[in-house]
Amino acid sequence: MSGSAYWVLMAKELREFAGPFVLLVIVNITGDKHTFSGKILLASLICAGYLVLAALMAFIDWYFKKYYIEGGKLVFMNGLLNKGITSIPLNKVQSMRTRQGFIYRVLELRGVLFDTLASKSAEVELILDDRDWKALMERVEMEEEADGKMPETEEAVDAAAIPEYIGEEAAAENAVRMSFSNSNLIKGAFCQNHLQGMAVLFAALAAVYNSVTTVDDHAVDHIIDYVDTHAGTLSLQPSGYVVVAVALYFFVMLLWIGKVFLRYANMEVRIARGQLTFESGLIARNSSRFSYDKVCTVYVKRNFLEQWLHGSTVMLRQALNATDEKKGADVRVYGSESAADFLNWWLGSGYGSSPDVISARSGYGLMWHVMRLDILISLAAAVTLACFGLYVWLAVPAAWLLISLAKGLMAVRRSRITLKEDYIEIHNGKFADIRNYVKYSNIEVVRLKATPFTPYSRRVSLTLSTNGTSFTLWSLRVEEAREIYERLVFFCK
Repeated sequence: MSGSAYWVLMAKELREFAGPFVLLVIVNITGDKHTFSGKILLASLICAGYLVLAALMAFIDWYFKKYYIEGGKLVFMNGLLNKGITSIPLNKVQSMRTRQGFIYRVLELRGVLFDTLASKSAEVELILDDRDWKALMERVEMEEEADGKMPETEEAVDAAAIPEYIGEEAAAENAVRMSFSNSNLIKGAFCQNHLQGMAVLFAALAAVYNSVTTVDDHAVDHIIDYVDTHAGTLSLQPSGYVVVAVALYFFVMLLWIGKVFLRYANMEVRIARGQLTFESGLIARNSSRFSYDKVCTVYVKRNFLEQWLHGSTVMLRQALNATDEKKGADVRVYGSESAADFLNWWLGSGYGSSPDVISARSGYGLMWHVMRLDILISLAAAVTLACFGLYVWLAVPAAWLLISLAKGLMAVRRSRITLKEDYIEIHNGKFADIRNYVKYSNIEVVRLKATPFTPYSRRVSLTLSTNGTSFTLWSLRVEEAREIYERLVFFCK
């Protein structure tokens, strides 16, 4: 890799060791063990050791990491003591992702990651300059063309179905480009479950906790003692807890929207020769490039807010183990009515006119699978409140059960499977209408499952699995489920 890649690796090493070294400095300079000049000298020595260690680790990573392409394979060598050689056929690459953080963009570099189905982590990560990146892309496209996996654009996507084009260069290259406004992105993020922002908050707190405990085992005890000492001043009235809860809700909502905006801002999609490329990011630009045959499911969700605001959430799902980051395995498009464009690309422009072959709906037995956990939680809460004489608060588990009942009824109403002539459409969801589109060629496992009550209810469950997604439809009629099962088994041969 080019010499500029060393500085990116250096920045990564500095970031990796930053938390422990900062805490190490704080722990050693606090207290009365050293004079002021001694504290400055000790902090300087720790910082110097920090820089030397990061520089040495970055140099080893950069100098002993090499790659070349030979015979249609990407050969990757790395390691100082434990030398490793990885060989990946280019036609086995599941997806190719790039990322450009702030330092990458300053140095005009990009990190390139190759994902295969053989591992849950990225097989190879290279840091390339623009010249090496273009040379690599040319070779990859040559291999894809030779392998016959890059059909012409007209066969893969109906250009007339896509409303927005960018520039004349795209038309000259026989490619289609779509862009998505940031206002639609914010609208789409707002329509999601805002409590997902709790995951962002807990992840940050977990990182802080991990950094503290790795340096000083007693640091957590100090924090707990501090909170215990000041517990009286931190106590609130009941109305205060309501205010805190509302403030926390808005805080995590803003965290969630901010996370989505940073990750997916200024999104552009390019469709060319059967390849789909996503690029997005406000500060760090990330991209994902894969062919249409790498997608196993197209997921389209519309909850009541999205329906009201004329938007949807679209996900192109790949194999679960195709990436080292679960959150990055699926390509997401928030807030835009672009589902038809992606389905035109993946299923063909006439997918909407594909006739139904057979359909089956779930029965009320599905309600038990939706409500069983809520019933147990509500019963446990009701018994606990009754034991303490808090009868007024029994309204809370009762309200929870009513919400769960509504959730179960909506799930029964939405759950169904339809076998069309060209693809499978699976409906599910509770308060949101979710549609999953699957090709027959992607089905790997089909399973029927009966219960001890099947002889009386005449209901069974049907499970369909691809290499990255799995769907179970509960409480289907035995006759309909068996016919669907036999048809799917026939298509899977």
